Amino acid sequence: MPGFPRRPLAVLVCCLFAGVQLSHGAVETARAAALGGDGRAPASAGEPDFSRIELEAVTLRLERKFAVLAAKKAPDDTKGYAPVPVPGLQLDPEIEKPAKDSYPMFITADHIEGREDSTEAEGNVELRRVDTLVFSDRLEYRPVADEVEAQGNVVYQRGDDEVKGPHMRMKLSDRIGYFDDAEYRFRREVPNEFSRPVKVVQTEVSSTTTSGAPLMINVPANYGLQTTLPPRRPSDAYGRAKRIDFEGENQIRLTEATYSSCKPGETDWFAKGEEIRLDYDKEEGKATNATVLFKDIPLFYLPTATFSLNQQRKSGFLSGSFSASSKNGVDVTLPYYVNLAPNYDLTLYPRYMSKRGFQLGAEARYLDHNIHSEARGEYLPDDLLEERRRHAYQILHQQNLGQGVHLRVNLNGVSDDDYWQDFSSRLLHTSQQQLPRQAILTYAPSSWWNSSLQVLTYQTLNPDPENLVARPYFLEPQIGFSARARNLKAVDLSVYGQFSRFTHPDKVEGNRLVVYPQIAIPIVDPAYLVVPKFGLHATQYSLRDPGATVSSSQSRVVPTFTLDGSLAFERETHWFGEPRIQTLEPRLYYVYIPYRKQDKIPVFDSGIADFNFAQIFTENRYTGLDRINDANQLTAALTTRYLDATTGAERFKAMIGQRYYFEPQRTTITGETERQRNLSNFLAAFNGLVAPATYVDAAWEYDHHQSQNQRFSVGARFQPELAKVLSAGYRTTRDALGVSQVRQVDIAGQWPLAARWYAVGRFNYSLRDHQALETIGGFEYNAGCWAARFVVQRLEAIAGSPNTSVFFQLELNDFASVGSNPIGLLRRSIPGYGKINELPSTSSLLTD
Repeated sequence: MPGFPRRPLAVLVCCLFAGVQLSHGAVETARAAALGGDGRAPASAGEPDFSRIELEAVTLRLERKFAVLAAKKAPDDTKGYAPVPVPGLQLDPEIEKPAKDSYPMFITADHIEGREDSTEAEGNVELRRVDTLVFSDRLEYRPVADEVEAQGNVVYQRGDDEVKGPHMRMKLSDRIGYFDDAEYRFRREVPNEFSRPVKVVQTEVSSTTTSGAPLMINVPANYGLQTTLPPRRPSDAYGRAKRIDFEGENQIRLTEATYSSCKPGETDWFAKGEEIRLDYDKEEGKATNATVLFKDIPLFYLPTATFSLNQQRKSGFLSGSFSASSKNGVDVTLPYYVNLAPNYDLTLYPRYMSKRGFQLGAEARYLDHNIHSEARGEYLPDDLLEERRRHAYQILHQQNLGQGVHLRVNLNGVSDDDYWQDFSSRLLHTSQQQLPRQAILTYAPSSWWNSSLQVLTYQTLNPDPENLVARPYFLEPQIGFSARARNLKAVDLSVYGQFSRFTHPDKVEGNRLVVYPQIAIPIVDPAYLVVPKFGLHATQYSLRDPGATVSSSQSRVVPTFTLDGSLAFERETHWFGEPRIQTLEPRLYYVYIPYRKQDKIPVFDSGIADFNFAQIFTENRYTGLDRINDANQLTAALTTRYLDATTGAERFKAMIGQRYYFEPQRTTITGETERQRNLSNFLAAFNGLVAPATYVDAAWEYDHHQSQNQRFSVGARFQPELAKVLSAGYRTTRDALGVSQVRQVDIAGQWPLAARWYAVGRFNYSLRDHQALETIGGFEYNAGCWAARFVVQRLEAIAGSPNTSVFFQLELNDFASVGSNPIGLLRRSIPGYGKINELPSTSSLLTD
């Protein structure tokens, strides 16, 4: 059959539907065009009769016009094939889409020949069907098998996958076939590691106090700083193979192949294996006789290895960690992960410390619709320095038992007081001195009432013998009950009840029963809110061995009254050129509670509550239930907010407040001095965006009687983009006598220094104790497909010498990492820290 020569500026297009059959409409259109346009035969009998081949040629030209129009109008995901929309109709989503081999196929080339069972094309060949493109010098398509064989400069694209080579044979619909001597890029989406924010916690460590108040800046998500990444991101795999076998939709086998996340021409690292299998159904890769090379230097050899294709863990050895510290010497950990089932797993942590010996750690996790459990443990059978056994454990368990019953368990323990000082690099751990052991069973069959049963004990750690920490009371057990009926004929009714059994080896023990009913009458309007509330607080104690001067039975009944009123005004305005709604919200809160003598009642769980904006709108200035303050006081506060005019999200808030006392204080707790003033300290606070990409959070408590700051904290965070952040904070507090308790500065940041280089660091310094609590410094290098990190941490201990740790990590993107991972430390310590190699390259083999 003769071929059709290519005309200048024209392309001959072949349109095939499951064989070489043409659609009925296209044939009729071609026939009508060939017969003169009206379907009738020409009048002249001398006109030549159209042969089958000539009819196909006319038809192909008409289909070419259709293809061009479809390519212009089609959405991106159809690559040139678009159904014709019908006004007023919508496609039923339950109707199955046609199989891909039934979509039209378009072939363009310099020369095309159609045979009985195949179509051959030569010269600048392009084949297109839905999401598949094939470019080559020569191509043969066999419609019965839906098979393509291409030779010479073959490029195969499907979706985001791309393969180049001299020869390809492929069944297009089944994606079964092979490439010889090929270069490839496979792209998939994987979860982002930093798609969720992590709270940054700062803990004060000094010779006299261990305050757990946060200092570093945690920015709420609605304030607009870029603190997290999208949930998923693209991940590329590049390489070459002597042969690539496509064994189905998501099954690929590479023979004598390389594998890397580096772009061609910039392959700093790659894995070279005898065989590499990529299973995108299981999201798992497997390499045989593989060697991993970095800068052409072999890092390690693996006879067989599996690796994740979606950032999820698979059974096998995880990347190990290597560090060195002054307390433990050379520290090497090689974790082994066991993927027991999709909803439970086990990780073993064999660890060697040159100064202490071998330690085994383990972590087990279990998750289903009603259960979430985690258990961790560490065991060192023989500490070479201490000459004793050391261990630690933690068990966290939450379970929905059904019918409104829930169980929560939190168990913690260590072998000795110095365990966290010796083995942890986390400031939060090294300052922890009360380890809770708690189990809570709750029953909430409806939204209006619930009950609970709790057992709570502690392990108290005293690493510093000169500053012993007192052991708190244990709850063995505590039973609670609460109920609330809202809007019951414009009245809210509530009642709270609790029975507690307090035990202690050195103090008075006893039982406490509390019943507290309340009635509130809320008056609600969009512009104001008024809530009067009445209550009766009744308490009964039964004490064991209280002493000769104290009765074993104590009781207390205290009536309470509160009146809460607020107004809300708003206006339209602008903030840095953006439309905003500003609110003005004055609030008054009055409390009256008569005095009741309580000096014979022991203090089991009460203390002085922190004086802040949350506390000044509560009835009781004490925590717990052993002390009920006498009160005749009025709190006045004023709040203003700037809200996004479109979404209503809060962008800035400022508050001031003060409490006025109409009577002197009479009720006190151990260590408290009676208040003689009729005016509380002045409170002020603000937080929000004060400039583009700049968030500030400040709080101030001012003692106007002594003309000094009682407490002051301010923190600022500048973050124009992810992985580019600076933050600084200052905090100071004084006790009731004006003596400084805490005076700290905290500076942290991550910032680009030059092309690909970043600096990271944190400096937490106690001005009162004249010592650095924690110092972190290091550098990161982002090469695009790999990253290196070098970080040094110096952590002050409560007692003993400080601990210095060194971290070095080489991370091969989306494959593995070598060394000690400092990312967890950096995320906890630097607010807004971003992983510099989180986003992969998006380049194409065709444009490189």
